[in-house]
Amino acid sequence: MSIKLAGNRKIYDINYYRAQAILKDSWFVDKIIWLRRRFAEVGCSVPPYGFKKYSDYEKWNNKFWDIYIKMSQSDEFLSKEKEITGGKEKYSSKEYFELEAFKEKFLPPIYGEIFREILEHFDIEPDDKGFRDFLEQYVFFGNNEYPNTRINTVFIRSEKTNKMELFVRIFGYTKKEDIIKNWHFIAHDQKSLPDYIGKSKKWESFDRDIEIYNLYKKLKNKKSNGQKIPLDMDIYAELHHEYEKIGINTIRNIISKTAKRLGESSRIG
Repeated sequence: MSIKLAGNRKIYDINYYRAQAILKDSWFVDKIIWLRRRFAEVGCSVPPYGFKKYSDYEKWNNKFWDIYIKMSQSDEFLSKEKEITGGKEKYSSKEYFELEAFKEKFLPPIYGEIFREILEHFDIEPDDKGFRDFLEQYVFFGNNEYPNTRINTVFIRSEKTNKMELFVRIFGYTKKEDIIKNWHFIAHDQKSLPDYIGKSKKWESFDRDIEIYNLYKKLKNKKSNGQKIPLDMDIYAELHHEYEKIGINTIRNIISKTAKRLGESSRIG
């Protein structure tokens, strides 16, 4: 999995200037004016400088698709569609283009298709995620720069250990400040690693816990012929004078937690 990380530093590469050139192109300017006007005409206006919060965009997007579905199922739309196609499931190319022209004028503009049209106009691969993100950020959030990825976090399963490992990928333009500024994204993914322990704190009760745990293992080895020794009671009897505040339940918890922290939990029984 790859995650795009944010940053305020401009990166003056080919994508930056290509994006800036698109913004200054008259065809593009007219296309965006048309798109914004169509949004407004169907009751889904986008703020002049974009949404301030992503949650506001999500509400707008839900409203947009609700309106689209309602209009595409309206009597007016279905009546015109039938008039153009004659109610046939298969129709001629002339009928197809006439129907598409009607949809463009009547229905809310499907902005994903508009973005694809824009990218094709500028000879950019329509599925280019970077430039699609650029168009979405410009139209809906007022951001006018290409969203360069400063660093990526990538999970890869190790062939030797079969465990997931986290790698941080940097680019030719990545700087130390990009890693520091976005460390919280890396730390978020770090929590998914199997050996993640959170904050590294000293095991303050290690001497007590390891003494109890070692005594537990010693007594456990004395089991024979199915005879069961009440280990927690024996441990309590031997150590309660040294550790007056621990009880039977505390001893059991100490044994379980110590085994887990030493990676020996599977041997407890």
